[in-house]
Amino acid sequence: MVKRFLVFLIAAFMALSLFACSSGNTEQTASTPKVEEAAPSPAGSNTAPATTEQAKPAEPAPSQDASKAPDASAQAPSPANGSSASGAPAAGDTSKPAPAGEASKPASAEPSGSKTPAPEPSKSNPQPAAPPKQEPPAQQPPAQQPAPAKPDPAPAAKPEISPQGKKLLFVGRDQDPLPAEDQAIMDRLKKMGFSVTHSIDREFTADATKGYDMIYISQTMNSKFLKGGVMKDVAIPTLYVKNHGMFYLGLSSVEENTTVKKSKTIEIVDASHKIAAGLSGTVDVYKEIGDNFGVSYGVPGKEAKVVATVPGDKTKAALYYYDKGAKADNGYVTKARVSFYYWSNGMHENSTDAGWKLWDNIVLWTLQNG
Repeated sequence: MVKRFLVFLIAAFMALSLFACSSGNTEQTASTPKVEEAAPSPAGSNTAPATTEQAKPAEPAPSQDASKAPDASAQAPSPANGSSASGAPAAGDTSKPAPAGEASKPASAEPSGSKTPAPEPSKSNPQPAAPPKQEPPAQQPPAQQPAPAKPDPAPAAKPEISPQGKKLLFVGRDQDPLPAEDQAIMDRLKKMGFSVTHSIDREFTADATKGYDMIYISQTMNSKFLKGGVMKDVAIPTLYVKNHGMFYLGLSSVEENTTVKKSKTIEIVDASHKIAAGLSGTVDVYKEIGDNFGVSYGVPGKEAKVVATVPGDKTKAALYYYDKGAKADNGYVTKARVSFYYWSNGMHENSTDAGWKLWDNIVLWTLQNG
């Protein structure tokens, strides 16, 4: 009877203890959200709250009723990380069985023995992130200006035509033997390299010029064979030492009386020209003066190129030429370069070195057919 009373007393005591533990766990569970809202304990604080049951000494239970008590450790679910909940008995406390209602108690939010620190909130109010600093827009490089167009290169200078082997038709008076001046001129042309063919004036025609590179009209030619413009359609460079030939083509405005007698000089008006050969000013072209000879001239049109004139009268051209395609004052267009040289009859023996130099140069200039 006494034993039963003791067992009943112990059972009542244990029920009161379990009720007290259950009430403490319920309050602890209910207060868990508030703990999360409060400032967490410092990172190094790992102390978990001790339960009331852990502070109480274990009391031995009667052997016949100990087996009837449910095993709380077998029924309580284990936390995910394998550590016991704070409401469960300590690992070493095997003498105290857990009541049947113990299994339904929620596990403590913080497992026993866990040392994982809670995140520490910032001590100051978080400031909004500063907007990224906007870089000033990159300056676009100035549009590259197109390189200025290069000027067209000057046309390459046409190589000078050499007289070597060039066929020249020499037209002079029909006389046997040939006039001495014609023979002297033909010999000089041959020395320059020309292949010279002589033609008498009375047999001269435009068809006779075909196949030649240059034509030379001597001062000995009878001008009547040039009348009618026999040379107007000939596209071969021609040198006239006869003013009448220039007049019949409209390249000079005077026909007769075009010799300044008792004169032995000319005036260089274009000293830079190749024909001038570096000569300038008044140049002696005859060794002496005479009553029957002098300086011949023409009165050319606007498109003529004048190199030398009669001294004191720039309208009377002693050395001049028309380029290929130039237009005479009467509208005639030259088919090739046409030049004029100032000699009168018999001047080959009276000519100075300067006079011969000018003659050589105008022959070569005419051949170029510019």
